Amino acid sequence: MCGVSGECLTSTGNCEMLRRWWLAWGSLIKKLLPSTGSVASITALLMYFLPPPAMLPWWGVATLVVAVIFFIIFVILEFADHKRRHVFKRNDKMAIEKYMHNWIEYGGRVAIWTRDMSWADNERTTKLLIDKAQHGELILCLPLSTQLTEKLESRGAEVCYYGAESFDSPASRFTIIYFDRDGSSVAVGRTVGDTHVIDEFSAGDHPAYHIAKDLVALVRSNHGHRG
Repeated sequence: MCGVSGECLTSTGNCEMLRRWWLAWGSLIKKLLPSTGSVASITALLMYFLPPPAMLPWWGVATLVVAVIFFIIFVILEFADHKRRHVFKRNDKMAIEKYMHNWIEYGGRVAIWTRDMSWADNERTTKLLIDKAQHGELILCLPLSTQLTEKLESRGAEVCYYGAESFDSPASRFTIIYFDRDGSSVAVGRTVGDTHVIDEFSAGDHPAYHIAKDLVALVRSNHGHRG
C-alpha cells in the first residue's frame, strides 16, 4: 500500500511539474510551431524544385538566407517577450515576495490592486513600501483595511478601500510601476490551480495595461483622488 501511495504521489508531482512547465512555455511553443513548420515547408519546396545547392541561382540563395535571418529574429523576439511571464508554485511565498519586491523597488510611483497585501508581510518589503508612502509614491486599492495598509496610510500612502460588499475579492491582482509616467508597466497575477502566474505588460503593449489603469482611476475618483 505504501509503495502504491508513493507512486501516486510521484505521479501527481510529475503532472503538476508538467502543468507548470506548460503554463510557462506553452504559449511560446504554440507561437513557434506554426512558424517553424512554415520555414520547413518553404525550405523543402525550394530544395525539391530548385537544383542542388551548388547550382542554386543567386536569388535562390538570397531567399533562403533572408528567410533564415527573419526566422532567427522572430525566435529571438518571441523569447525576449516570453521572459515577461513568471510561473511560481502557489505556496512558494518566498519567490513571489522576492519578485514583487524587485518589481516595485525601482518602479517610481506604484499603484497596487490587491486582496490583502499578504505578499508584503515581511520586514524588507514593508520598509520599502513605507519609504514609497513617505515620498508620495504609493497607491493602494483593496477591499478592506489591514494593519499594514493603515500603517502605510499614516505614512502618506494613498489608500482606496472599495468595500468587499460592492466588489468580491479580485481573481487577479496587479501592480503598475511608473504610474502615469513614460515607461509604465503592469504585472498581473492570477492563480491557476496550485500555480501562481504573473504576466508583465507595458503601456501600449496590451489592453490589460489600460484595463488595470482604468480600474485604479475609477476607484481613486470615487475617493476624490485624481492625477
